[in-house]
Amino acid sequence: MVDLRPITRSLRAIAPATVFLLVAGLVGCSGGAPTPAGSTITVTEGTRTATRSVTVTAAPGTPTAATSTVLPPAPTDEPAPEDGTCPYLSDEQVADINGQHTGTTTVVEVPPQPICTFTRSDGGWLATVRVVQADSAAAAVAAVDQHVPVDRSNPADDPAGWSGGSMSTDRGSIYAVAKGPMAVIAEANQPQSIKGRQLAAAAIANLGL
Repeated sequence: MVDLRPITRSLRAIAPATVFLLVAGLVGCSGGAPTPAGSTITVTEGTRTATRSVTVTAAPGTPTAATSTVLPPAPTDEPAPEDGTCPYLSDEQVADINGQHTGTTTVVEVPPQPICTFTRSDGGWLATVRVVQADSAAAAVAAVDQHVPVDRSNPADDPAGWSGGSMSTDRGSIYAVAKGPMAVIAEANQPQSIKGRQLAAAAIANLGL
């Protein structure tokens, strides 16, 4: 029986910003024709458990174990932030979620959606939310793991169908999840990960993702 845990760790572990996908058990021991391998893998970190589905198809001639590298989307030149309105999160939603009055909101116009940064009424930073559209599901997972490395984060699986991680940071907390080629990363100025989770869930719902 093949141990599937290395596949899961590879999908969540970055060193740095790189995911190593270990393809195991794709060819039978008898040397017969390769067949698709589908796995549902459960990861438990801290007090939360997340389930992630992985399906890999071996090409003819693929060895029993192979290693490939999946990178998150490459950084792109970003325009300067401008005062504006976030198209997928209102100031009222953010204030209600974070429990603090909002001040100026800035947006950075990048595809597929602007990066939105919210400030408190006193001008201090409150939260930042970004939406990433990657070339593949594996690259979206890599983008999530770049922000919440598996060895320092707890599994996250909200909203339904999304998975990733959450962790405390030196300025608050971060919650990042992926589904298919999409990823959503939410940072908040409070250490409770529920703030980022609610911000991400609201953005996902408002965008209909």
